[in-house]
Amino acid sequence: MAQFNHFELSLLNPSFDSPLVDALTELEILRHLRLETDVHPILFAQLKAVFHMLESLGSARIEGNHTTLADYVESKVEGTQSSTDQLKEINNIEAAMEFIDEHLNNGDEITEYFIRELHSLAVVGLQQEGDRTPGAYRQHNVSIAQSDHLPPDHIHVPDYMSELTGFINRADKPKYDLMKIALVHHRFGWIHPFGNGNGRTVRLLTYALLIKYGFNVQAGGRVLNPTAVFCNDRERYYAMLSLADKGTARGLEEWCLYVLSGISSELKKVDQLTNHAFLSTKILYPAIDFSSERGLINPLESKVLKRAVELGTIKAGDLRTALPDMKPAQVTYQLGKLIDRGLLQPVEEGARSYTAKFSNSYLIRGVIRVLREEGFIPDL
Repeated sequence: MAQFNHFELSLLNPSFDSPLVDALTELEILRHLRLETDVHPILFAQLKAVFHMLESLGSARIEGNHTTLADYVESKVEGTQSSTDQLKEINNIEAAMEFIDEHLNNGDEITEYFIRELHSLAVVGLQQEGDRTPGAYRQHNVSIAQSDHLPPDHIHVPDYMSELTGFINRADKPKYDLMKIALVHHRFGWIHPFGNGNGRTVRLLTYALLIKYGFNVQAGGRVLNPTAVFCNDRERYYAMLSLADKGTARGLEEWCLYVLSGISSELKKVDQLTNHAFLSTKILYPAIDFSSERGLINPLESKVLKRAVELGTIKAGDLRTALPDMKPAQVTYQLGKLIDRGLLQPVEEGARSYTAKFSNSYLIRGVIRVLREEGFIPDL
C-alpha cells in the first residue's frame, strides 16, 4: 500500500570515488564548453524546432499518448496539430517550450508563478489529459499509479513548492547546479503539486533548469533534448523515480547518476549538429536525397537546396555553378518557384538572400528519417 514518506530536500555529498562525481564532472565540462557553431541562425532555429517537436512528443508518449512521430509530423505539415486531444497535448508542450525560450535566460529566477504557467500551457484545452484548474495547485489528495509513494496532503503542497523554488534559486556553489536539476525533477514528482499533468510539467521544468544553469539554447548555442533520457526506457524512468522516493542517500545518488549521465550522453550526441559540415553531410544532404528519390522534389530543386545548405544562404548569383545553362531571369524564376513551394525562405522579409526550409512537408520527413537512422532520436 502506498505511503507518504517525508524527507528533507538537500544537496548530496557523494564520495570522491562515486560514479556520480564522474558524471557531474563530465557534464560540468559540457556546460562550459563554448560551441563555435557555424550553422546559419535560421537553419539552427529550424533544427531546434525539430527537437522541440521530438521533446514534446517524447514527453507525451511517456504519459501514454500513442501518437507516432510520423502522425505528428503529418499533422504539423497539414496544420491539424490541434485537431485531436492527443495531438493538442503534444502541441501544448511545444508551446510551453517556446514560452521557456522566450522568457528564461541563464541565471534567471524560476518562480512558482513560472512553474504554474508551464502547467497551464501544458494542460489547457485538453479533455482527457487536462486539468480542471490549469496553473493552480491541487485542492485534493492524489495517488500515483503503480507507485509505493503517496504524495503529500494537498494542504502541504504550497509549503513544499515554496521550499522547492527556494532550493532552485538558492545561491549554492555552481558545482551543485547540475545535481539540483536531478534533485528538483524528483522532488517535483514527489510533491505532485497539480491534479494532472505533473509529468509533462516537470520535464518542461527540467528543460528550463538546464537553461537557468547555463546551457545556451539561443542562436549560436546548442540543441537540448532532455526528455530523450526518460522516454528511451519509460520503465527504467519510473523504477529510478521509485528508488529516489525512498529518500535515502543511495537512492537519490542513483537517481542523479541516471539523469545526469543520460543528459551528458544526449548532449554529446546532439552537439555534433552544431557543426555545419557534420549537419550538412550527415543529415541535410541525405534528407534532400530522400525527398528526391521519392519524387517529392525534382533534380533542379535538389541542386538548389544542396547549394543553399552548402553556403548557408544563397542569392540568384550563387546558382551559376548549380544551374550553368540558365539565364539570370530563369534562375530568378526558379528561386520564386522554390519559395512558393516552401522549400526556400528569405532570411528576412523582402530580402533577396534565402535559406533552405526544412520545416516544409517534403523535407521534414527526410530530416526525421535521417536523424533516426543516425541515432539522434528514439523510435517514437
